[in-house]
Amino acid sequence: MKQLSAATGAPIRVLVTDDSPIYRRLISDALTKLPNVEVVGTSFDGEDCLRMLEKLKPHFVTLDINMPRRDGLSTLEEIRKRGLDTHVVMVSSPTPQSAEQTMRALRNGALDMIFKPEGDDIQSNRKSLEMQLFQQVETVRSLAKSALVRSNQTRINTVVRSTLPGPTREPNRSMHHVEPRPIHSQSVTRKGIFECLCIGISTGGPAALGVVLPGLPAKFPVPIFIVQHMPAMFTKSLAEHLAQLCSIRVSEAVHGERPEPGHAYIAPGGKQMKIVKSGGMPRIEITDEEYDSPSKPSVDCLFESVHSVFGKSTLALIMTGMGCDGLRASRMLHSAGAHIIAQSADTCVVYGMPRQIVDNHLASEVVPLPMMATRIGELLRDRK
Repeated sequence: MKQLSAATGAPIRVLVTDDSPIYRRLISDALTKLPNVEVVGTSFDGEDCLRMLEKLKPHFVTLDINMPRRDGLSTLEEIRKRGLDTHVVMVSSPTPQSAEQTMRALRNGALDMIFKPEGDDIQSNRKSLEMQLFQQVETVRSLAKSALVRSNQTRINTVVRSTLPGPTREPNRSMHHVEPRPIHSQSVTRKGIFECLCIGISTGGPAALGVVLPGLPAKFPVPIFIVQHMPAMFTKSLAEHLAQLCSIRVSEAVHGERPEPGHAYIAPGGKQMKIVKSGGMPRIEITDEEYDSPSKPSVDCLFESVHSVFGKSTLALIMTGMGCDGLRASRMLHSAGAHIIAQSADTCVVYGMPRQIVDNHLASEVVPLPMMATRIGELLRDRK
């Protein structure tokens, strides 16, 4: 119930955990500059964090990966074991070891991650932290509002059902048994003519991709292009982890590659990934260019290029994540006749990006996460 307070205008309460006094100060200062945010305490390692969590009950805690006595991973595990009502945002250095540990944390229930800027420009470092922390605060606030809506709806449904005669009451259905909900009839007429699958995803993405991609067969008939909002180095760890789970091939995309069926290409963090035509054949292009989007990689950038190359032969997925990245290019894909699937609200960590697609009437259908791989298979099964 504490998490619901963030949806009613109360300040977002944050506990900062880092063994570095410098970063405790930098993160705390960045948070206090954000509106309606209160830093309720700072802790210097995992043991100190656990002690303070019980007392301070923050909405979320920033948790450094590498700390003495108890590191970030084991602290996260203990938070989950104790059932503490708080979100966890991992704080990681941009090193291969930290990236792998952060990926493990995201798979084990951390909400998201931020990375420590390591440049010499203190002002630039502070600005980077402020931007990253602002997104985390807005994510937690959004989650709290969604929880409040669900709580109110449950209360309304309980009152309504209690007034109905027994035989007319609707049976309770678990979200894991919800059938795909077509919004348009395209799903029948478009079956079997797709040339690529493209996925846009953000907060909650590593775990969601770990559900969808392992459900695809090794002989998947088209290439898969994925933008997961994540910094450089972390996308490589994500690709390596998913490759161990999947029958299809999964890798971080490389500039100049020719896309192949049954291969998932993840856009490198901090870069833009496009699909272009070269010699009449599709080719992956990785660039450093700025794009009209705060995200790098950008879903809009990928989808816009896919629209140019594949047009109506595109099967697009917009999955869990904050914001509206992918909306602009999805309009283009929709106008071209592409098939767009939005992840259902009840299976998203953050129902932001998919909601934009649904609210703007761009979704061909809405599908729950547990049924996503099956639905993709149905749409591609009759491909000639």
